Amino acid sequence: MAAERQISGKVAVVTGATGGVGNALAKALVREGARVSICDLDPELVEQAVVELNSLSGGEAIGSAVDLSDREAYSAFLRETEEKLGPIDILVNNAGIMPVGPFEEETEATAAKQIDVNFHAVLHGTKEALKRMKPRGSGHIVNVASGAGWVPGAGGVTYSATKFAVNGMTQALALELHGSGVDVSVVAPAVIKTQLSSGIKEVKGLRPVTPEEVADAIVDGIKKPRFAIFVPRSMGVMSHVYSVLPYKARGLLARTTGSDKLLLNVDRAARAEYEAKVGLGQTEPSGGGGSKRRQKASAKS
Repeated sequence: MAAERQISGKVAVVTGATGGVGNALAKALVREGARVSICDLDPELVEQAVVELNSLSGGEAIGSAVDLSDREAYSAFLRETEEKLGPIDILVNNAGIMPVGPFEEETEATAAKQIDVNFHAVLHGTKEALKRMKPRGSGHIVNVASGAGWVPGAGGVTYSATKFAVNGMTQALALELHGSGVDVSVVAPAVIKTQLSSGIKEVKGLRPVTPEEVADAIVDGIKKPRFAIFVPRSMGVMSHVYSVLPYKARGLLARTTGSDKLLLNVDRAARAEYEAKVGLGQTEPSGGGGSKRRQKASAKS
């Protein structure tokens, strides 16, 4: 059995880290002795998160306000991280947004924003990390997808599409990186108890998980590298069973567990605060791109 890898002293980057899984993971990595760099959209929340992380680490954490849809800003953030902390050893692409509702009611701006934040930013961050890691022959990239990247559900068509894309991209990349010394993992949580899942019911046979559970699983997946990190493990069982079933049987399984309507039968009032926060809870005016605040929205998984 291979020795467990050490995180202490490593430089780790976590996106979308002022709340939810990102914040729990940043704390977990700091406790493991990593030097952590975080980013998110709100500068005040980033500053607060860095102060909290430094209370745990003794001053090794840094952070920046970054709009991940701005590719140059994302690249600049990674450069600044290396200038201040050293070469990046671990990158966790965690930031994501999840508006829900009937597909035909989704605006073009809402769809574009999900694709930009949930997928394009992951592509860009991963490429930037590889430029740094491959020449050194070491590093670990963790892409946070979702159980919806294996088992789709009505009400989250575009969201599920972005997470399937992250899953497929990471699987293909794992093949490409074999023997390079760079590891890559994809994370598939079930419903997480965060603001992102406000108003969403539970899936039968699949308990919801806390951000801390997901963070701990990711840390374990870095120490003992593995490709797929399912949280809880039963998410993995459901995903693998679903993938081998005939399509009619998949529909039956989805209806039996309630996952088919998971993102349709939601408490809209309970989700109002989250959707207002990410700037995607309103219908865009016809032909318009939405306000600047909507265009720069981002959130945490």
